[in-house]
Amino acid sequence: MRKIALLIVALATLSSCGLYKKFEKPVFEDIGETDSLSVISWREMFTDLALQALIDTALENNIDIKTAHLRLDQARESLRSARAAWWPSVSVNAAAGVPNTPLDASPETYLSLGARADWQLDIFGTRLNTGRKAAAAAERSEAYARAVRTDLIASVAQSYYTLASLDEQLRINEEAANTWESTIRVLSSLKAAGKTNEVAVLQAEARKLRIQSSVVALRRAVNASENALNLLLGRGPVSIVRDSLGSASFPEDFLSSIPLGTIASRPDVRSAEFALAEACYDVNVARSALYPSVSLSGTLGWNSSTGRISEPSAWIWNALASLGQPVFAARANRSRLEIARSEAEIAKLQYRQTLLKAGNEVNDAIAACQAAKERIELDSKQQEALQKVVERIELLMKYSTTTYLEVLTAQQSFLDAELSLVAGKKDLVDAYIALYRAVGGGAF
Repeated sequence: MRKIALLIVALATLSSCGLYKKFEKPVFEDIGETDSLSVISWREMFTDLALQALIDTALENNIDIKTAHLRLDQARESLRSARAAWWPSVSVNAAAGVPNTPLDASPETYLSLGARADWQLDIFGTRLNTGRKAAAAAERSEAYARAVRTDLIASVAQSYYTLASLDEQLRINEEAANTWESTIRVLSSLKAAGKTNEVAVLQAEARKLRIQSSVVALRRAVNASENALNLLLGRGPVSIVRDSLGSASFPEDFLSSIPLGTIASRPDVRSAEFALAEACYDVNVARSALYPSVSLSGTLGWNSSTGRISEPSAWIWNALASLGQPVFAARANRSRLEIARSEAEIAKLQYRQTLLKAGNEVNDAIAACQAAKERIELDSKQQEALQKVVERIELLMKYSTTTYLEVLTAQQSFLDAELSLVAGKKDLVDAYIALYRAVGGGAF
């Protein structure tokens, strides 16, 4: 017993390096990174009440969210199981019977009661690192659940504003179709008065038919977008109540309050970090397998034919310590250690790649927001200028020699400018949603 204890102390001293070390997140000096994250919640980010109601419905009904929560529950149960392994296993058994006796002898009742306890000492950190790995897996599952939640919120918002953008395009095209209808009537009157020809009327009708075709396509796109959004909400086809695209607004200080290095708390970055932690603890577990296992066991029992517990001779107990050294599995254990080290290096590279991707996405989203704002400002000025052009040309067409080509060109340019402004507003909305995704969704 004393020799086993001395051997345990010696081996533990030799192998202590690395076996019990807790995972430390690597720091890459060439990647800007901070732990602070914008604490804005999704309700502060998306203030449209109709959109908030849709997001609430999605968070309650969406299948991906429910699946992610079940995965998280599984990981937490695995963690509880790993922690329970620290306790010794205890078993209890009881028996009673009548042994074979001669016919002329009085039968005696046989009674026995026993308990056994076994405990494997964690000298080399196998259970310690297994428990830490399970904890990292639970954290990774939680980060995954948060990533699914963030992506769902952003997807619902994007689908909602896509519908609002389609509504705006549909309105503009319907108004344009009506405008072309009026233009056709004017050109028909001018043709009757000999001031223009049949070609002008036919070209105007062709433009009107083209716009009406766009109206049909847009109505179909609205229906398809509503169905896609309802799928995210986990429900069947229902008409979506929504506000206009022009009413979309976001917190003024959101863009300026985000550090360029805000990436460390993103769900995908956290997930990659905990995947690396799991891989590092796997290395420690594989290293532990190279060393002996130490077990303690003990039994306590009572065995008597008289039924008297106080009888000293009826009590039996023993204690035993054992040492198991891997011999034939040594080569396999060393291979397992090398494989675990390779997996840890792969996980480290993936963690670095995730950090790089996250940083680029944040910078891209900020640049997209700024570019969309500039585009909206320019498109608004262009729309105002072209609206004045259309108004003046329509007057000139009635009272001067302005050709119908100038009218057609001006009206088409104005329509294009209106649609471009709508696209710019949608780009700005998409950029803010991308930024919300890029910073990891902020606070819940």
